[in-house]
Amino acid sequence: MMNKESITSYMSDLSRAMLAPIYVLPLVGFVIAIGAAITNPGIVEVLPFLDTPFFKGMGEVLVWSTLSVLINLHIIFAVGISVGLAKKDKHLAGFNAMIIYFVYLYTMNTYMKVNGLLIDGDLGGTGQASIMGLQVVDTGIFVGMLIGILNAYFHNKYSQKVLKGALSLYGESRLVLIIMIPAAILTGILFTHIWPPVQQAIFGFGENIRGAGSMGVGIYGFLERILIPTGLHHLLWVPMHFTDLGGCLDVAGQSYCGIENIFLAEIGDPETTRLSSSIIFDSRSLVKIFGLTGAGIAMYHCADQDKKEKVKAIVFPAVASSILVGVTEPIEFSFLFVAPLLFVVHAVLTGLFMALLSVLDVVAVGKGGLIDFIVYNVPLGTDKTDWPMYVAIGLVQMVVYYFIFRGLIQYLNLKTIGRGEAEMKLHTKADYKERQTTAAIDASVGEFNSVAIIEGLGGKENIIDVQNCYTRLRVEIHNPDLVNEAKIQESNPMGIVTKGHSIQIIFGSHVASVRQEVNDFLEMMPA
Repeated sequence: MMNKESITSYMSDLSRAMLAPIYVLPLVGFVIAIGAAITNPGIVEVLPFLDTPFFKGMGEVLVWSTLSVLINLHIIFAVGISVGLAKKDKHLAGFNAMIIYFVYLYTMNTYMKVNGLLIDGDLGGTGQASIMGLQVVDTGIFVGMLIGILNAYFHNKYSQKVLKGALSLYGESRLVLIIMIPAAILTGILFTHIWPPVQQAIFGFGENIRGAGSMGVGIYGFLERILIPTGLHHLLWVPMHFTDLGGCLDVAGQSYCGIENIFLAEIGDPETTRLSSSIIFDSRSLVKIFGLTGAGIAMYHCADQDKKEKVKAIVFPAVASSILVGVTEPIEFSFLFVAPLLFVVHAVLTGLFMALLSVLDVVAVGKGGLIDFIVYNVPLGTDKTDWPMYVAIGLVQMVVYYFIFRGLIQYLNLKTIGRGEAEMKLHTKADYKERQTTAAIDASVGEFNSVAIIEGLGGKENIIDVQNCYTRLRVEIHNPDLVNEAKIQESNPMGIVTKGHSIQIIFGSHVASVRQEVNDFLEMMPA
């Protein structure tokens, strides 16, 4: 029986697994933006050499070749979640997921054809869609996620089970396939009838959120930010961005569901004159580029005079990572653990300024940092987006953040970085060089002091699995009582979040290197 702790731990693992398919989308969006720029009339007017069949064709190829990823997100999520949740033999889990999704898809199409349930003509708004050439009930990424979760569960349970005798051929990963194929067939039949009313309920809930106007946008912005310390914020924004919850829209004859799918398709569509207002739900660039900059400057100005230079060396690189590439954890965790009140204020201000964008109906692609913001918005001009007004509101947000953070820090004497005895250490270039020097002196420690991480987690025998998301090392352990956070701190993490058998160690954007080194050390250690 699952208790609250195990449920929370599993949801955290699921949110991490969701990141695998999501990670490809920034690259997809980047290529779509380039293709849209090549065919943008405003840019062609400035660069007339683009007005040739070659460049027009190349622009079309770039847009539609990468839009294929958005159109087929269902199977990408099935494979990605299976791989993300699998403990061992991840490649086999992903391979099985692809087979199982094909079985589900062909089952549903055949069942609907035999029972006369296929709709003729335009499928827009009917709840049916053509997926990989087969007309089926459009479940978005939901069934893909469901197949990924079920396949990973049975993979972890039975993929290492060896059968004997004549049945030996059907053991291990084949046994999982034997279990999942009937489940996929049953899912295809049941969801033909189950999903349409569920689809209407989801769409209605999404309409209520969007129908709440500015208040709905503000509440969503607050929740998306306040859930970051738990690592569960992905479970909020993934459905909004990639399912019916974020709405559905026909763009260039193809139906797209979810905020991000819609605006990426609109970017690549020359007939779209202005991006949909639903894009305001994805205005994370505002706080990443502007708000947290104001917060960082405020912390610097509030630091003790004799520590300002050191604080500058720590805070400003963290702010730069937020501005340029949209990685907010370094600066957010610099005040989360020492002054949690500031993080609550940060979440409230995020929601308020997203609501302000909604009130003023300011649309712009605001999904990442400054680099993404420029690449997506500037080539589109000021007709398709309102990016100059977006920047103006961002500058106001930066000023508001600065004065509110500075006022609270000074009035409440909050011990932010560089104030009194408090010091929150972040990863800087100097830290990196210091670790390299230490590693050269004692190669057994490793570049990221993986020995300290492993010992702090209770040793190799206490560690079940080591994975990572974008900024966090996510570890599943047997016995939480064996965890020694002081030992883990020797590896200079930005923070540690413990949730029973699930431990999250925050390192920042280089976490993949930490995870690889830790796993390498675990393999070398004797059992």
